[in-house]
Amino acid sequence: MTHVLVVLALIAAYIVFVLVRPQKPCRRCRGWGVKGRRRRSCPRCQGTGTHFRLGAPLIHRGKALLLRSLIEHARERRERP
Repeated sequence: MTHVLVVLALIAAYIVFVLVRPQKPCRRCRGWGVKGRRRRSCPRCQGTGTHFRLGAPLIHRGKALLLRSLIEHARERRERP
C-alpha cells in the first residue's frame, strides 16, 4: 500500500514540475537551436532550442480545459437570478 502512495506522490510531483517548467533544452543542439559551424537549424527542435517534457502538452491542455470550464461555470452562476 505504501508503494502505491509513493508512486502517486511522485506522479503528482512530476505534474506540478511540468506545470512550472514545461520545456527543457534540446539534447541535440544543447539549447542553441543551431548545429555545427554553418549554423543550420537543428532538425530535432526546428531551431527553437527547446523541447516539451514528457506529458507537458497533455497536462497543459487539461489545465486549459479545467480553467475554461470553471470560468463558464462562474459566468452561469453570475447570470442566474
